[in-house]
Amino acid sequence: MNEIKSAKIHMLMTCLSPLTHMSGTAGNEALINRHTVMRDGQLYDVPVISGNSLRHILIREPGADYLYSACQLYGDLNVNQAWFMYNGGSLTESTITDNLKKIAEMQEILPLYRLLGGSLSNQVLAGSIYVGFGRLFCEEEREYLEKLLPHDLSELPTKMRSCEDYIGKYQYTRTDIQRMRQLATTNEESEKAEKANLMIYGGQTVIPGAVFYTSFTFKNISRLELGAWTAAVRDWHECSGTIGGMSRIGHGQMDFVFTVQGKDFSGKHLDTENFDDLEDMYREHVYKNEDAIKRWLSETFPATAKKEPKSKTTKTRATKAKPAQLDFFAGVDGDE
Repeated sequence: MNEIKSAKIHMLMTCLSPLTHMSGTAGNEALINRHTVMRDGQLYDVPVISGNSLRHILIREPGADYLYSACQLYGDLNVNQAWFMYNGGSLTESTITDNLKKIAEMQEILPLYRLLGGSLSNQVLAGSIYVGFGRLFCEEEREYLEKLLPHDLSELPTKMRSCEDYIGKYQYTRTDIQRMRQLATTNEESEKAEKANLMIYGGQTVIPGAVFYTSFTFKNISRLELGAWTAAVRDWHECSGTIGGMSRIGHGQMDFVFTVQGKDFSGKHLDTENFDDLEDMYREHVYKNEDAIKRWLSETFPATAKKEPKSKTTKTRATKAKPAQLDFFAGVDGDE
């Protein structure tokens, strides 16, 4: 059978370089993203990777990139089509019309968006995946990890490090070239100006070696949807494999392993060894439906017609002579 009753993928992600998944600043220092947990009656702020970030970076963005390339959409996407593919779309109309045909066709030819959901111009579409937070393996998260991890991974070490042990810092400098040029009037002064205009910036990181746990829960999905998930995550890992900010200078490099729990409607359990076949099935599906995907995007999010610019009207200077005659002839022969 092609349908899967339920599935849950458990993923462990290891930081290979400093992670800068930020939430704000304190002065000129960037702060790592945290959430508050309770342990033994005490509150702790623990580093966390948001589920929203994982959903976008691991699935939606690489999944949309693959469709863009495989369906040869170069130069053909309008703004609304690109917004749907890369950001989920947005409601622009208040009245819902009959979208059943569009939705049925989307679910058949675009498993990625049946998985993620999105928004047509006048209707929100629910997805079939739920993405968990990226929880740090630390003592403060022990109670929650023991409940969330599968049985073969739930036996945690008797002693784990505090979350604060995983917090590091970075500091870099940036040169204000324009300011430097203004100050450097001679070659001798240029070196002084360069040193005087170095801006220091820094912040917190999660150090390399830290491990995060997250999960992906699927309800009543097809094997094509699981193949779309597999293709997106593997494309992400092969292309960049980064999470968070400052990836341009090497931050956020991640590695991962995953295991799966679930079964199809025939009662057969899922196996990670079959994920290669699911990925191949999905990529073949996209190849065969290239024209149908292009047509669906074009019909569902048509290009907006350009509005004709309003012609400039020349204001006539009113004369003081014969105002009654001007009023009398107004509107005659279609004049206004």
